Amino acid sequence: MGTKNAKSRDLGEKIIVGGLFVQIVFFGVFVLAAALFHLRVLRKPTSRSADMPWRKHLIALYLTSIFILVRSIFRVVEFLQGWDGYLLRYEAFLYVFDSVLMLAVMTVMNVFHPSEIKALLYGGKASRGIKMVDLQGLNKE
Repeated sequence: MGTKNAKSRDLGEKIIVGGLFVQIVFFGVFVLAAALFHLRVLRKPTSRSADMPWRKHLIALYLTSIFILVRSIFRVVEFLQGWDGYLLRYEAFLYVFDSVLMLAVMTVMNVFHPSEIKALLYGGKASRGIKMVDLQGLNKE
């Protein structure tokens, strides 16, 4: 896309837009798999799932998935509008739909860090905000 050749630029834009659509499709499949897991654990919980704080981690996953999906859709619309499109002309859209959303994803994942599940399952430390704490888990040893 960094060439003066118009054909190459157009091809580069089409590849990027195609890649973004593929990303959205596969991300949707991932969210669907998480939702199926959620439903199946709700229907038939195991003894281990009763002791785990998995619900809050799945809610964090759903929330961050929404943020990432909105960002991905923004990027598709941005590229479909072209280099002189409305979204690329105004920086505020980039800050709101890219930077702020990714900051929100990082914040949610740091508050509800997945290390808690691993620490409960296998022992060890888990992230609690900015601290690492020992959790007494279900050791498999």
